[in-house]
Amino acid sequence: MGIFITATVAMIVLGLMFGAGLALASRVFTVKTDERVDAILEVLPDTNCGACGYGGCMAYAKAVVEKAEKTNLCVPGGADTAKEVAQVMGVEALDAGVKKRAVVHCQGSESNCGERCDYNGFQECKAAHLISAGPKACTYGCLGYGACAVACPFDAITMKSGLPRVDAEKCTACGLCVKECPRNLISLLDMRYDTYLGCSSRDSGKAVKGICKTGCITCGVCAKKDPDGAITMENGLPVVDFEVSEEGFVTAADACPMNCFVVEKGRS
Repeated sequence: MGIFITATVAMIVLGLMFGAGLALASRVFTVKTDERVDAILEVLPDTNCGACGYGGCMAYAKAVVEKAEKTNLCVPGGADTAKEVAQVMGVEALDAGVKKRAVVHCQGSESNCGERCDYNGFQECKAAHLISAGPKACTYGCLGYGACAVACPFDAITMKSGLPRVDAEKCTACGLCVKECPRNLISLLDMRYDTYLGCSSRDSGKAVKGICKTGCITCGVCAKKDPDGAITMENGLPVVDFEVSEEGFVTAADACPMNCFVVEKGRS
């Protein structure tokens, strides 16, 4: 019994000693954080999306405080967050830039573009893309498994008829969906523009027409009808320069025989 009591007391004493040692070490080796970092974290959306160019909100907050990084790099937060970050730092607020949203350059829905084979693999975009470019008849089109919707932290993307649908009001243009798409079908477009190309195929016109109802057939009619030169043909696809003239671009888009341009009428 005496040995048991002695051992118990010894363990308690050792526990107290180790506890005191750890408490002392935590005080000695604690790295003090600038209060402004915590203040900035309070106003950031805490999505850790990386759109600012840093690994997360904490990394960006530290960069603002310690490296004098720009206060307007939080894309999801927009102008309001940029203003609040600037207030924390005691500097003049910077312009958050023009608001953008994600757009999908494919209209190959289940009804517009079928499948060329059965696919029984993992139901995920990157996995399907790696296996003979997936089951989609168009090897450039959206696979429809919704990796972009899963990646979106703002629930701005939903899947409908095998295609992503972007809610422009919810979208913050963080760019996570752009990075997630294995076929590079998503880009960020200025909210001022309501019309954009809804096709990314590089196949010949004949091949496209045989598999997709809304695919670009490389006819170049849009470029020919464009009165301002906003559209040029590169590698078989129209390339749009919105800065030249959106009005002329819309006129040209209306002339497309395949309706491969998306026109978001009434969005703005």
